[in-house]
Amino acid sequence: SSTSRGLGDVYKRQPMNPAITHRHVIVRLLNGPIYQEDLDLWGRLGAEWERIKNHFLDMGLEVARDDSAGYAFIRQSEETDQDIEEWEDTETAPLPRVLRRTRLTFHQTIFMVILREALMRFEQEQDEGDHLYRSAMDLHEVMLPYYPEMHDEKKIHRQISGMISKFEEWGILKKVRDKDGGLFRVERIIKAKLPPEKLAEVKDQIKRRAPDLEDTMEEEDV
Repeated sequence: SSTSRGLGDVYKRQPMNPAITHRHVIVRLLNGPIYQEDLDLWGRLGAEWERIKNHFLDMGLEVARDDSAGYAFIRQSEETDQDIEEWEDTETAPLPRVLRRTRLTFHQTIFMVILREALMRFEQEQDEGDHLYRSAMDLHEVMLPYYPEMHDEKKIHRQISGMISKFEEWGILKKVRDKDGGLFRVERIIKAKLPPEKLAEVKDQIKRRAPDLEDTMEEEDV
């Protein structure tokens, strides 16, 4: 695309760290998202976009990339999933899934929705390029009402802390400060994980407390 070529051209004009190759980018993407602040990796991704993109295409994966928001991650291509579902006795077997699919728990689903809506409101009010930050205390307080059946505050605290750590592992939250329990940045990659149409669907199911809630909200390819 013109966007891809434009980004590559920009980085070709800038000094590149020769120690960071396309292989470093590939390995990093296999372990999680790359953000624009990862200057060397982001620069190499732009400079060798076609090579990196084609590498993953051969594996049945695609690189989802948003230059304006400054992130890139890999996901299973829709064609691969469709091939697996439809394959019977064709000459070529479909590629197996490379990335595992992890189901979100009820509370993880709610947390995802809360963060997504908070980012949506923030972006409507703030200048482009600003980031949304939340303290650990804020994140705990916003989730407390969703544990009405539990009365052990220490246990609730451990569960929410574990959930925050899981969202860090998935690249949705990034700890930027350790003081006072931590300050976290809500990464814009959550917009790709939970687009508006999916957000509305999941919110409706949360309201109805649908028994199949956990089957419909998935953290794809974490």
